[in-house]
Amino acid sequence: MSSYDPEPELITPSQFRESMRLVRLQIAIPISVLVALGANLVCALAIKPGLKGINELNPTLLTPNSYMVGIFWAFLYILQVGFCMVLLLVRKDVTKETLVNGVGLRFAIANWLQAAWAVCWSLQFFIGAEVLILLNVINVLSIHLTLLMYPPTLRRPIDALFIHAPMTMLLAILLELDWMHNGFVALGWDIREEKSREKYTWQAVACIAAVNIVVALWAGFRRIYLLTAASVYILFCLLFSSPRTNPTLPTTALPKPTALLVTLIICLVLHPVSLLAGVAWKRTSEREGRIRLEEEVEAAEEDERHAEADAAVARA
Repeated sequence: MSSYDPEPELITPSQFRESMRLVRLQIAIPISVLVALGANLVCALAIKPGLKGINELNPTLLTPNSYMVGIFWAFLYILQVGFCMVLLLVRKDVTKETLVNGVGLRFAIANWLQAAWAVCWSLQFFIGAEVLILLNVINVLSIHLTLLMYPPTLRRPIDALFIHAPMTMLLAILLELDWMHNGFVALGWDIREEKSREKYTWQAVACIAAVNIVVALWAGFRRIYLLTAASVYILFCLLFSSPRTNPTLPTTALPKPTALLVTLIICLVLHPVSLLAGVAWKRTSEREGRIRLEEEVEAAEEDERHAEADAAVARA
């Protein structure tokens, strides 16, 4: 080799391990997205009754508006495709670290669990489906907590849109709707008869209130705008649904119990109020911090002037 040839770039063991972790993600996550999307499409369109049909055959007080939920999932899968594109074309080290350490293979696991849920739901194995959703809630929640170390920023809008957004939306739909609705079906808390409409009202109220209070306070404290928006949309999915005791007869649609209706409306107000309170608190804290810093600077300058005056007197 000529002395004029450039020296080969050396890769440290840690850099090699990081590169291999990224390669594993580039293989596993796109495959998992395709599997989850394919499983949901097959179970929704090719099987009778499909996902929507089974949902209608098992109406509960927490049955959402299927069309609105479908729009939510369609947008979520579009963002997941964008996530895969970012993953395959990533160049910036900050984005690589967010993908590898902030998300990791847990996102692939989330999609595999979602595909398995679609199969269990189609087979009407509701207890197994509920177990899968609860496992996925824990899994996606761990991703959300890890991503707190890599917060979204306007300096990297692609990361915010295609990495943080799908993780937040997936957490919202699983935590604030899916596990509760699936759980009601698994426990047999359905409303096949009109007289059973009021029977499980307080169970529904307790679930909706508890989950939404926790999520609203968390989103407000962390100022997670997308989580607030997703939560409000999911509440509208519940508010604009009318489960039927007979899926084929629109006249059998039942109105929601008053207590549940009031709870949904209160939660709809709670989310934006909590977010606004969090933003206001942050701005107030920053303003107080600036005032305190200015006072400290003025005090330091005053002390310096006194010290100079004392030194001048001492020299005289």
